[in-house]
Amino acid sequence: MSDDGLALLDLAEALRQEGLLGDDAERHGGPDELILLSGGPDGEDSDVTLLAGPPTLRITSTQPSRALQPESTEEGSALEGRIDLSPPSTSCDWKVESWQVGGWQKRLDIRQPDLASALRSMNPLLPDVGEKVSGISAGGLAGLLNYDLVQWTEPVKLRNLPQPGALLGVLFRCDRWLLHNRSQGTLSLLTTTEDDWSNGCKELVDIWLTARHSPTPEQQRGSDQTGRAGHSQPTQASLPAGQDSPSSTITDEEHTDIVEEVQAAIEQGQFYQLNFGRIWQGRIDHPWPVFRRLAKANPAPYSGWLHVPDFDFALASASPELMLSIDGDELSTRPIKGTRPRARTRDEDEASMRELVATRKEVSEHMMLVDLERNDIGRVSRVGSVRWHGWRIESHPTVHHMVSDIRGLLREDLDGWDALQALFPGGSITGCPKTAVIAAIDELEGTPRGPWTGSLGHHDPRTGSACWNLLIRTLEAERQSDGSWRAKVQAGGGLVIESDPEQEVEEAKWKAQALLNAAWGSAATEVPMGEMAIHPIPALNEEVSALLSSLDSQPPSCIAPAEPRRWRSEQPPFAPPAPGTRRLLFIDNLDSFSWNIVHCCSQLGVECIVVEGRGLSVPPNPQSVLQAVKPTHIILGPGPGRPSDAPLTLAFAGLAVNGELTDQAHSQSGTPIPLLGLCLGHQALGVAVGWSLSLTPSGAVHGFHDLVSFSQDELFAGLGEQGRVMRYHSLALHQTNDDLQVLATDAATGNIPMAVGSPNLPVWGVQFHPESCGSQGGWRILENFLAPTIWTVGESVEVPTQGRKV
Repeated sequence: MSDDGLALLDLAEALRQEGLLGDDAERHGGPDELILLSGGPDGEDSDVTLLAGPPTLRITSTQPSRALQPESTEEGSALEGRIDLSPPSTSCDWKVESWQVGGWQKRLDIRQPDLASALRSMNPLLPDVGEKVSGISAGGLAGLLNYDLVQWTEPVKLRNLPQPGALLGVLFRCDRWLLHNRSQGTLSLLTTTEDDWSNGCKELVDIWLTARHSPTPEQQRGSDQTGRAGHSQPTQASLPAGQDSPSSTITDEEHTDIVEEVQAAIEQGQFYQLNFGRIWQGRIDHPWPVFRRLAKANPAPYSGWLHVPDFDFALASASPELMLSIDGDELSTRPIKGTRPRARTRDEDEASMRELVATRKEVSEHMMLVDLERNDIGRVSRVGSVRWHGWRIESHPTVHHMVSDIRGLLREDLDGWDALQALFPGGSITGCPKTAVIAAIDELEGTPRGPWTGSLGHHDPRTGSACWNLLIRTLEAERQSDGSWRAKVQAGGGLVIESDPEQEVEEAKWKAQALLNAAWGSAATEVPMGEMAIHPIPALNEEVSALLSSLDSQPPSCIAPAEPRRWRSEQPPFAPPAPGTRRLLFIDNLDSFSWNIVHCCSQLGVECIVVEGRGLSVPPNPQSVLQAVKPTHIILGPGPGRPSDAPLTLAFAGLAVNGELTDQAHSQSGTPIPLLGLCLGHQALGVAVGWSLSLTPSGAVHGFHDLVSFSQDELFAGLGEQGRVMRYHSLALHQTNDDLQVLATDAATGNIPMAVGSPNLPVWGVQFHPESCGSQGGWRILENFLAPTIWTVGESVEVPTQGRKV
């Protein structure tokens, strides 16, 4: 069989005509359809296409009633930091159904407190595979997870919920797969058992393959025109007469205003990046030919088709982005961020790629997502296993994108559903810090997202294999009572402080172009089409060269004594740490980089205990935390907003600068516990001694790879007089007394405090992220803070440097 990525679409039409798929296949299973299509140049990301046979078991989730799951009533704006952090009012419910000729019949209900627990409860529904196998196997789960399932993955309550009864997710137990391996040129039938469907499918495939090698002109036309048995579908060149032109739900001027509103919130420190999407919608004849045109004109490795007739729902996607793949214990995510349109000539196209890499806004936007995805995958990965690599440019038919690969190894005490929960929804389509921007997106877009920016894919806990895309470049269609279809397309981009509002409007149109063309034969903008390709990142300037160097370097060797643990007030206290060991208390303030810091500290040989600083389970006071955790070191983590939004952090900062943060567990005299504040924690230290906190004089800086000048303080030992670090802040401290000393400043002006320290206590703060991929050697700051000093109680423990770059 050829490596044609569209081959299985032709086969799907042949199966429909023979009653082996779709509405006429009811004696074999349900009419629901699922195709996971890998298009584009043959490669690692576009190797296997899957077509599911008629399902006999499915699990669906729908939006609960408003009585069970009310909307948030939080007063004030999320753009001003007013976020409803109350828990969901009801469980994450799914309904298990089996197919009986004539319809789906309910078997049982699944009710669990979060998405991962609900999905894990489906494991017993899967057939035993016998001996341990890997990869794709018949009998696993596949389907759709809507973005709105965020109600059970993030600690934030939304104002704009789907209508009660709206489809939130559908998963099929795929007992039958047709698998097209493009690189091997093979077509395989995977089934749990032989039956009439598999036998009929084998016969049809033999006939179809023979005919495919010598198609008649009529068959060629039929392949393009027949979408469902008995229904004539439009060709690529011809769209239905009288079909609606799509309309946008907002004007370009309103879109521009929203960009400026987001930037105002970024200036105030509420978040760093927010992904906003606008909607185009209108009537279409049928979504299947839209999918065919889209797959042909805009091939993408994570494309898909889904049709759920009893919900009057269909979805057609040409997504280029991977949210999560799992292969045994290996996890991978590939965030896309940074976009430029294709150009008409080769020289202009290459210039467009160079412009993408040379633009600080695009690079910083991408690096924010690299750090965010390292955090999300780190929440479920073994310490020392998370890596950033594969930074590249991917050229798609209408746009160039910057793409990175983030990988980790799944912790032994967790499973693939935990990994899905940690990454869902994908950070590249929300922004960071993730929880804060999800609340702001809900407010700005004013409508539930539905499938867009959710995920389509497959997951088999029996084999440890999964692949979930991010549903961008996606059309959602709903069948109307008169039999017509109404479709919507949503597209947008990441908004940062350096975004140009008019360019952001155009970028949304670039991304929507292929879908608007496929569905309505019109586009919101005209962008030239080009061939798909992958290109290395060129070292165009000092900043990019330094980042490429960070990409190639390895972090410290891992000597973690244990995986990080969370502690909540309802849990029992810890035993004191053994003499000579170090225990870090990390205060997590809802930041999207917290676990990067925790991982780095764990790699340096420290036992890490994470305590919630903002949210539902914040301890009542620092004393209760100290008594329970008994730390030898404390880090006050970063987070959105101001120190006043994180009372526990502010309270710890006050104790530290007043010399009241002491280690009673190891010393009757109460030796001070070393404390380091990062970003928000740094600001809390300044506020605690009466320094003023206001907008950074040079403007907000987020994801910028900048030079910082260091003093000779022990915190910066081994870093020299200057170093490149990744800055993320909108606010800056201004010194008003000598209770703290300025230990580092920005190199450009020398006026912005980038680090502070107490003159007589082990208390420090830094206004940048030492653990970021863009902070060269930044881990040394954490090592210096954690290293045995005169402040350490008990016997010291040497931290081996063998294997680390020194």
